[in-house]
Amino acid sequence: MRPRSALSPRERAVYSKLRRLLLGEPGVLRGNLVEMHRQCGKPRCHCQSDPAGRHRGLYLGLSLNGKRRMVYIPPAWEERARQWAGRYAEVRGLLEELSLMCLKRLERREE
Repeated sequence: MRPRSALSPRERAVYSKLRRLLLGEPGVLRGNLVEMHRQCGKPRCHCQSDPAGRHRGLYLGLSLNGKRRMVYIPPAWEERARQWAGRYAEVRGLLEELSLMCLKRLERREE
């Protein structure tokens, strides 16, 4: 394994950012946040007559063991869920970037 000093400045920067993301504040969510507007079952509720007044709900859409799931996100957890999903997207992007750098090194047959 080559030392970190042998990596390009860009690779070192990507590894450092990835390490900060993973070792910093905990929480990573794989999935997409989906906002849904639904009617409730109460006959006198405003959502029955006004489509614009339907009840808002936030869900995490993801696939687990090949099955699609929707997990309800309570309002108190919305900001945290958005941060965790955003962190996952950032980690995934950095891993993709590192993978491309390693692929180029492989193609050039560099150590």
